[in-house]
Amino acid sequence: MVAAWFSWHELQQLAGAQSGTESRLENRLEPLQSALSGMGETLRNERQQVDLQIEEILRKQQHTGDQVSMLAALVGRSEQGWSLAEVEYLLRIANQRLQLQRDVKTARLALQAADARLQELADPQFLKVREQLAKELASLQTVTHVDSDGVSARLGVLMALVDELTVEGSKYQPPVETETEQSVDTLTAQDWRELPALLWSVVSDLFRIREHDKPVSPMLPPEREYFLRENLRLQLSAARLALLRDDNVQYQAALSTARHWLDEYFSASDAQVKEMQAQLERLSAVDVTPTLPDVSASLRLLRQRLKLSERQSAPAVRTDTHATETEQPSGAGDNGDDAS
Repeated sequence: MVAAWFSWHELQQLAGAQSGTESRLENRLEPLQSALSGMGETLRNERQQVDLQIEEILRKQQHTGDQVSMLAALVGRSEQGWSLAEVEYLLRIANQRLQLQRDVKTARLALQAADARLQELADPQFLKVREQLAKELASLQTVTHVDSDGVSARLGVLMALVDELTVEGSKYQPPVETETEQSVDTLTAQDWRELPALLWSVVSDLFRIREHDKPVSPMLPPEREYFLRENLRLQLSAARLALLRDDNVQYQAALSTARHWLDEYFSASDAQVKEMQAQLERLSAVDVTPTLPDVSASLRLLRQRLKLSERQSAPAVRTDTHATETEQPSGAGDNGDDAS
């Protein structure tokens, strides 16, 4: 009986010791469980942050890919795009120089350079552009070349010769005696019967009456002669300025006024006046603003071809972009599964 009691007592002690041990273990494990719970929450937050960063990287990668695709579509993914851009620039230069500055030479050189670039590309879709360029180059060949420098130099020479021209009425010219008047001066009496006639001719010569085809004009005062020359020089200068401005109307008007003044106020018998009249007639025959052709058709045709090429390459770019978007979400999911 005593042995049974000791056995029961030992069992009670062992049970109490076990209960105390479990209580102590629970007290010790509770902080560990709390720490593990906090670490799990932190890991979940960090995983969410990593997922967000991965999504942001994928979006940037997709945006960069779209930009690269658009750039590749614009430049044709080759040097052809840069060559076509150069051709378009040359055609714009040709139009601007011809329309704004009437520079036929520069426009022709620009069109020839553009045609050479298209020839190097050897692309059949731009054959129509080359055909139009050939027509425009042929039309520029028919434009009459105006030697503006030469015409300006000739006008400058005429301006310098104005002071050497003879103004009508600036010099006194005595009337020319007729043959009858000259014969009276040399008449002599041969005998006494001719003496009355000789006396009558001498007396009548004191009161000589002359007939003129034109009214006698008084001599010009020096100041009027000066202004006539300066006005003529001013008209030649106006013609020169109109030439430099490509104003054919004012150019012809100034030359016409100068020719009228030469006829009206300068001596027609002066050789230099006649020579200046001839020079002004030749200069009046020059058209300083010849009709220029339209060379913009090749530029419009080139731009149409470029837009057509862009539309044809756009579907391929959108297809590549859609494929990239389809692949990226699965890649993001794989990264998330790996992280978990």
